[in-house]
Amino acid sequence: MGVRMSKYKNKDGIELNYQGNDSHKVLVREVVEEAIRILSSHNMFDKQSMGWAIDRGIHFLETNFNVGDNK
Repeated sequence: MGVRMSKYKNKDGIELNYQGNDSHKVLVREVVEEAIRILSSHNMFDKQSMGWAIDRGIHFLETNFNVGDNK
């Protein structure tokens, strides 16, 4: 695993909690895991490969969370 980060909190100090096994939490975790897989699936010595992984990861997240250009 990479560098440990602190959890994101919004301006009100609220952070996400996706522990548990209800279907929504499981699905969101699966989408995030797939995004991590996409972003990690590049040849770190090839800038074109890295660019492809980043671009695909961004579009995957925008599509699945209805943000960015896909609003």
